[in-house]
Amino acid sequence: MNGLYILNEGVWEHNNSSISYYNLDNNTCTADIFTSVNNRGLGDTGNDLQRYGSKLYCVVNTSENVQVMDLYTAKVVGTVSLVGKSPRRICFDGPKAYVSCFDGTVVRFDTASLSVEATVAVGPNPEGVCVTNGKLYVANTGGYNAPNYGTTVSVIDLNSFSVVKNISVLENPNRLYLAPNQQDVYLISNGNYYDVSPRLQKISTATDEVTRTFDFDITNMAIFGNKAYLYSYNYSTQAYTIQVMDLSSETIVNEHFISDNTSLNTPYGIAVNPRNGDVYVTDAYNFTVNGDVYCFGQDGKKKFSFEVEINPSGIVFLN
Repeated sequence: MNGLYILNEGVWEHNNSSISYYNLDNNTCTADIFTSVNNRGLGDTGNDLQRYGSKLYCVVNTSENVQVMDLYTAKVVGTVSLVGKSPRRICFDGPKAYVSCFDGTVVRFDTASLSVEATVAVGPNPEGVCVTNGKLYVANTGGYNAPNYGTTVSVIDLNSFSVVKNISVLENPNRLYLAPNQQDVYLISNGNYYDVSPRLQKISTATDEVTRTFDFDITNMAIFGNKAYLYSYNYSTQAYTIQVMDLSSETIVNEHFISDNTSLNTPYGIAVNPRNGDVYVTDAYNFTVNGDVYCFGQDGKKKFSFEVEINPSGIVFLN
């Protein structure tokens, strides 16, 4: 199979999250493959979609569960119930999965039995998670405490499944990404949406300290090889930029990635196809209508686009 899954978050409390599938061989899109395969809806507010092994994992925030599907058919093979925990993001290491939950915890479950094994308390309202070198990094947003956002990334030792350190970072830490060298972690802190701008930081996993803060606005990014494709979207002005950063030199090498005057409205997700380096950007428009997915070549020129459902965010490639 050669295609991609797209997680459409839907509208909060409307119970209309969905998963679309785009077939790259025949250029067709199944708008809601989850419902067509499973004869039921995905749930309320899908927040994260990841592949691991032969399975596809979808964290459904308001419905408070993780839907586990066969990677190649999207057929549900099990559900991990996380009632009362408000799950957000998921990552994996060996036979285990780790889910950040807005109740201030990280949950570990076994990917074979799908049974919850342990829970550890971290900081307030954790979001992004990332595993490397036997440690789990967790971004504590403190979002429910606004305007007093969180300022820490918790470090969990996977052997003891306990917090061994809290790293001081810029306020409202949100997304985490593993660097190509496997020795650093990149963090996006969202700021306070007023007078503190969103910033990218680099954390050394050797020292568990921030080693660099980058001086540009950022909302989300995707890493491919030694390049990072990053975008910034200003919700007040509705202006956006899509740039390319060389991770070897850690410098912006292209300030305007889109080179053919293709115009987006509200960039909401970004991913790179590992097979050919094509860059996919989702457009959520006004967050209440169907969105689109745009595919760009490495030259920044649009190859094609297709319509999906409401608030497309996560992308998983199947090739």
